[in-house]
Amino acid sequence: MKTFICGSLLLVALGGRAQTPALPELPSPTRVLQGEKQFNAVTLGPGNSFTVKQTPPDYQLDSFDFSPDGTWTFMSWASGRLEVRENQTGKRIAQFKPMSGPVFQADYIEQTRQLLVTGQHGVIRLVDPHSGKKLREIHTEIGRFKYDLQKVVIAHDGSWLAYVNEENGKVLDLKSEPPRRLADLGDAYDLALRRDGTELWLIDREKIFGLKTEDWNTIASAPLLDKVRPDGTPTLAVASVDEGVVAFLPSQGGLLRYELKTMTGRKVAANPSYWVVPAAASNEVLVSEWQSLSLYRADGSLHCQWKPHPGQNLKVSENGQWLGSRNSGEAELWSLDSLVGSCPGRKP
Repeated sequence: MKTFICGSLLLVALGGRAQTPALPELPSPTRVLQGEKQFNAVTLGPGNSFTVKQTPPDYQLDSFDFSPDGTWTFMSWASGRLEVRENQTGKRIAQFKPMSGPVFQADYIEQTRQLLVTGQHGVIRLVDPHSGKKLREIHTEIGRFKYDLQKVVIAHDGSWLAYVNEENGKVLDLKSEPPRRLADLGDAYDLALRRDGTELWLIDREKIFGLKTEDWNTIASAPLLDKVRPDGTPTLAVASVDEGVVAFLPSQGGLLRYELKTMTGRKVAANPSYWVVPAAASNEVLVSEWQSLSLYRADGSLHCQWKPHPGQNLKVSENGQWLGSRNSGEAELWSLDSLVGSCPGRKP
């Protein structure tokens, strides 16, 4: 009798476990963008011995960024070389070194047809995206901790830019020379521009707050409902809903969602989360969570989940066409529509 009971309990336990399907792997990428230079790190020697060489900087992919329309990918190598590649074909259309040292961020400004790049020691340059020719250089204020730039956002028309460096971020007027300070952003860690360009939202480790881009007056602020990871950099994503604009940010206790009109926040998931990436075109956010990569709708409902991806530096193009990942010296690209459409068990 005891054997039967134990066996029944085992079957129940196995049956219960079987009812929770494993998360699917991310499918193979739609396109892989690789540098044309190839480096063989392993050299065979006598007696089946081998030597592993350190990868030279010109073969180490540091970061990548998309153009807003999803046409180009900007690949930044550790040597400071920057490649511009066409996403549909993978063809390289330009390469240059826009500044000495590595490039941390590359953003294309469609209205002015300029490429904004950031580098060490708080330097920001506007360059020609085809030749790399310097058009303008901006030296941001270095604080006492000498932190480098964390993130830069520029107006759609290129009239101003905002930067955060975890210490003394600023908004600068690019219509003046030298750029005039428009607002102080303090020790903010990340910032996100509302899609219509009228509001700038920011977070530090204690609060979320917003500014009107028309006059740079404060909109509102609210304390964070939960602590962010002490060993990570807080990230922020904004999306639009019927009642206005909402913001998402990760925390140790789960994904946080704020309705920015009322500054009311709630936790929409109990799974610890690490970073968020906006998929602005579809009003969704991609979230790195404990043991999953998840896509949430603007209302906070879960849309899709996959197993965590080993790549780093995941980004979504502003037009929502591409999801990209930096992985082993290459940029992997997925069609976001195809990826979400193939998600098993997705809710309409």
